[in-house]
Amino acid sequence: MKLSKKRVRHTKGMDITPMIDIVFLLLIFFITVSQVSETNREKLELPQLKGAKDQKKTSLVVNINKAGEIVVAGNQLQLADVAFLVGKELENNGGDPGLVTVVVRIDQKATCQVPNALVKQLASQGISKVRLAVQVPN
Repeated sequence: MKLSKKRVRHTKGMDITPMIDIVFLLLIFFITVSQVSETNREKLELPQLKGAKDQKKTSLVVNINKAGEIVVAGNQLQLADVAFLVGKELENNGGDPGLVTVVVRIDQKATCQVPNALVKQLASQGISKVRLAVQVPN
């Protein structure tokens, strides 16, 4: 009588190393992006008004603190420097000012001289989409 041996099948399992690599890359990407978006937002005391809660994509975030200083992405700039940045955004969007949206965040204790000058500068460059950020009360 002959007994048959059970054949052991060797099947390769799925290699998950590439998947783990991709997960870590995505994790690093999202951490980096979230830190960059927080850099654009200075710690300002915004006016409390009922405003829209939807946040559309913006091209440029300009912060004006209570001392009247213009801060963009953590760097203190002059009005001419902001005009240069807006010019670069216009170039990136094919020169169409309708595609450039600027969000101006102004400290509620700031005077209106710098924001008015900034809006005039933006208007002279053809930027009509200027949004003023407010803090929505709870």
